[in-house]
Amino acid sequence: MRRLTTRLTALAVAATGGLLLASCGAATPAVDLDAAREWVEGVQADESDGPGAAGTATLLVDPTVVDDDGEDDPAGSVRLEFPADATLTRADASCYGGGTVEVAVTVFTTTGDAIESDSFGAEIACDEDVHEIDLDGRVGSSALIEARSETATYAYVRLMQELTISNE
Repeated sequence: MRRLTTRLTALAVAATGGLLLASCGAATPAVDLDAAREWVEGVQADESDGPGAAGTATLLVDPTVVDDDGEDDPAGSVRLEFPADATLTRADASCYGGGTVEVAVTVFTTTGDAIESDSFGAEIACDEDVHEIDLDGRVGSSALIEARSETATYAYVRLMQELTISNE
């Protein structure tokens, strides 16, 4: 969770610079990043962490930001580590401002020294509605959530896990 908080802080700082750079692009329609930030903060406030939610990510999607933290994760990405393996059923993704965002979810499974990954993705409309990305019930110990767009905006992704009811 500390890394997610650090990443979100870095994203907030990057948003300020992204606003200035977004005004330089002539061919791509601009998104009001203050309005986008207000929208995503409202989504976060309404979020439930009830059963079924494996984790969430708030992403500043900005084509002008380059990741420089040495982590080899692209800008516009958040990596979630799960306390125990989770069977992931879908990603609920939404974004603000019109246009589209490409969302990718890579699920990582660790077995001994081996790490395997499966990637899933979709191009979603930035209409503030939730768009489902099927994760095919993949079991994972972590997930990398990425978002890319030609226009700076915010995206919100919630990973959903399979619920198991135990009679014990």
